[in-house]
Amino acid sequence: MKKFLSIVAATALSVSLLSGCQSNREKTTADIKDSADMTESVVESVTESGIVYPYEYTDAARRTIVIEKTPQAVVTNYLPLWETLILLGVKPIAVSGADNYIKTWDAFSGYDVSGVKDLGASELNLELLAQLKPDMILNQSYDMKNLEIGNLEKIGPVAVFGNDTKMNWRLSLREVAKIVNKQDKAEEVIKDMDEKLEADREKLAEKYKDQTVVQFSLMGKDKYYVAYRPDLYDKEKGLGLNVPEGFTQSETYEQISMEALVKMNPDYIFVNVFDGDEPLLEELENNSVWKSLKAVKNEHIYQIDGSGHAASPLATLYTVNFITDKLTAD
Repeated sequence: MKKFLSIVAATALSVSLLSGCQSNREKTTADIKDSADMTESVVESVTESGIVYPYEYTDAARRTIVIEKTPQAVVTNYLPLWETLILLGVKPIAVSGADNYIKTWDAFSGYDVSGVKDLGASELNLELLAQLKPDMILNQSYDMKNLEIGNLEKIGPVAVFGNDTKMNWRLSLREVAKIVNKQDKAEEVIKDMDEKLEADREKLAEKYKDQTVVQFSLMGKDKYYVAYRPDLYDKEKGLGLNVPEGFTQSETYEQISMEALVKMNPDYIFVNVFDGDEPLLEELENNSVWKSLKAVKNEHIYQIDGSGHAASPLATLYTVNFITDKLTAD
């Protein structure tokens, strides 16, 4: 989304996900189960210290990359991949839009994002990229049939990521981990997050078993976007929040009308409001139809910043913490 760069409210994050050492148990590629249709890496062997180099990795574009050694100078053009690297304990040397995200992205609170150079927001600064001499470029692409990475390949090795990892932070952790030699760390982070979700789900289960919750993003005047996010709504793996009848089953965002929201009439609403869009929320709050909602009448409306919109790993942790904290504050 064009307003993906904004932030308003801050909340405490679980820095425990960054602690701990890499497990010493011997692993093979069979130990890490990937989602269907995602890329698989071909690893010659894995030992206690990780991957034995060189080895081949097949990316989302079905390109085979020979990785000679653990990458040390990593760059990326995509915020969620930056979040993934942070949780794996890898600081990239440069990221697209870094300056803006460092100032505004609340999900970064508590994590070290200092010193990361900005590769440009709307257009990649190829001159700077070449000067940095990266030994791995993590590239987010949306059209695998029409890749435009020729200029990047002239600068360094490129690993392409697609929609599978965009919408699945666990898969993102596992795939990026194969490139930066952090498979054990990825499993540790996933385990910690799953345990947190289970603990928070238990906190919320009894108190909100008959209550419905909707999270939506305010993307413009009369533009409300919702998605079925398993980390929030799934009864077995997420927070287990109840969705009202008529709520979308799509795991990608889709626009709904105010009429649809009124028909769902949830008990609690979390509104993602992007930086600079506060006037949109003020206008919404003066809408007579909005005022008719049960959640509004009962003062069960919570404003969450742009981090709440993203399905990326740190943003998901931020959102889970924010929602759990608000619903257990009483």
